[in-house]
Amino acid sequence: MNRIRLYWHRIFRRPAVTGPQRIYVRQLPTGALLDVEHYLTGVLTSIANDEELLALLLEIADDRAQAGGHDGWAPDRLLMEQLVDAVGYELPVYGAEVESLAKRLLHAAPRGSVFIPAQREGGAAA
Repeated sequence: MNRIRLYWHRIFRRPAVTGPQRIYVRQLPTGALLDVEHYLTGVLTSIANDEELLALLLEIADDRAQAGGHDGWAPDRLLMEQLVDAVGYELPVYGAEVESLAKRLLHAAPRGSVFIPAQREGGAAA
């Protein structure tokens, strides 16, 4: 059933923000889901079309493979920061689009306060 809802959403979705990057909002039982597919597609296209960015991504992958496990530290982290700085990590929302996004998020928000604790690293939430 969830898969059908996802397909339905993808076919009939209307963006909450139309530009410069389209942002879609989908209601979840506990909140909202921001769909930033167009932004991510742009980022991946930027990496694929730029030899320096692609080399940087491959270097990150190579460093992780050689380490035998990601330890969350340099040089891989520094390389990741370089890549993120090059492709960007912020989605601009301008003018009336801010209000449109806010309305869609408010509409998607669950009624009443619902708090679900985040899962702790390495184990289930208490």
